[in-house]
Amino acid sequence: MTTPSDENSDEIELRDRWTRPQNLPVLAAVREALEQHGDWRGILREWSAPWGTDHDLAGIPLAGADLAGTDLTGVHLSYADLRGCRLSDCDLSDAFLVGADLSEARLMNASLPRTNAGLADFTSADLTGARADDCVLSRARLVGARLLGASLRRARLVGADLTNADLSDADLRSAVLISAKTERTVMTNTRLDGVRRGSLRP
Repeated sequence: MTTPSDENSDEIELRDRWTRPQNLPVLAAVREALEQHGDWRGILREWSAPWGTDHDLAGIPLAGADLAGTDLTGVHLSYADLRGCRLSDCDLSDAFLVGADLSEARLMNASLPRTNAGLADFTSADLTGARADDCVLSRARLVGARLLGASLRRARLVGADLTNADLSDADLRSAVLISAKTERTVMTNTRLDGVRRGSLRP
């Protein structure tokens, strides 16, 4: 999983808490509820009593999980392991995916407006048709990602790595791509009106 080199103790804690023996039943219950569209928020509220937090999945290991169509509005998934997850048609509006590993994940037609996915790893992920207006993807890794027809209006991709990504027919109007790496990026019919490019090479 790709993480910053100066990984701090908070990030380590977020991941480790799910693998402690006493928390493994909670992890299993949450994963099952997510995959079955059950009341995973209720499980979190009970687990996090007395605070009653129902959106904190930060650091959770969910590699390969089928979460297609799940409502994940406002969820905290920072530093989560979401490799190969099926997240198509998910609502991730206003979610936090900072530092999450979404390599080879499927996010076709997912809703990601205003999502903060800075430093996240989307290597070879499929975001075809995703709606990610006003999304933060600063320093995200999108190497080989498919973003065909995706909407990324006003998205912030400062320092993002788009090497070999396919942005054909995508809408990047008013997006910020300063210092983005675009070597071999496909931009056939991509809308780039008002884009702040910096050294961007379409």
